[in-house]
Amino acid sequence: MGDPEPPTDLSPIPSRAPTPGSEGAHTAGDRVRDLIARLGRPVSVAEVAVEALGIGGCPEPVAERLARDIVAGDSRLAWDGDLIADAGGARDGTALGVTTFCIVDLETTGGAPGSSAITEIGAVRVEGLRITDRFSTLVDPEQPIPAHITGITGIDDAMVRGQPVIDVALPAFIAFARDDVLVAHNAPFDLRFLNYERLRLRDGYFTQPWLDTLVLARRLLNGAVPRHDLSTLAGWAGAPVRPAHRALADAEATASVLIALIGLMGSGAETTLDHAMSIGQPASRRSPRGPGESAAAA
Repeated sequence: MGDPEPPTDLSPIPSRAPTPGSEGAHTAGDRVRDLIARLGRPVSVAEVAVEALGIGGCPEPVAERLARDIVAGDSRLAWDGDLIADAGGARDGTALGVTTFCIVDLETTGGAPGSSAITEIGAVRVEGLRITDRFSTLVDPEQPIPAHITGITGIDDAMVRGQPVIDVALPAFIAFARDDVLVAHNAPFDLRFLNYERLRLRDGYFTQPWLDTLVLARRLLNGAVPRHDLSTLAGWAGAPVRPAHRALADAEATASVLIALIGLMGSGAETTLDHAMSIGQPASRRSPRGPGESAAAA
């Protein structure tokens, strides 16, 4: 029997869209993953726009929208604070009871990094589920502090005059934080400011694991408290230091909330960091304030 006759219709056969990760695929997700691999770290939405999508001068809201769509459509990518990371990294089985945390809180002149500035950094180190060290500094924002912000924090222009500028204060905080797991209440707000300033100093990003006590509380307390703002949660946790819209006090209160929430997840000696991260991070990128959250949540 001879060879079959060739088909008479020689029009191109429609090809299927490449599977992300398959050989020869050139999806946006592939390009973002290539960028992450090349740089060896999570990437910002601005880097995605310029380096992965080739869009120079892309307005930030447009870059954020494009990045959000890419991450939502590619399970190999995940949000790490306000950065995009490869979701396929190694899982961290470190027990929470032996994990070292750096709980950080910022006071700022407003809500937008770049147009607003940091006025105070407070942080505590938690080891063995107890506070072992503290860091605190006022920061000269090199811009006037709005009156309504002074009304909330009590920090005014006279208090920050002569204090370290962020170019000095941030490296000091970086040295304190080391590679500890970062924790904050409404963490994307703090991480956006910290990463913005660290990038401006050309010192990379904070790339260590992180937890958000606001998200942890929402998912673990299951209606046990009427609100999830830091003041309410500090009362629930029996924090010896209550939040006062000052960075160190708020960091200490957040540490008490974190320790109490870890207790709800089971024994700190048995519950892993990976498990806590699966609970204590948003499922998708959040704005500096989550839906329905006011400044009181931070």
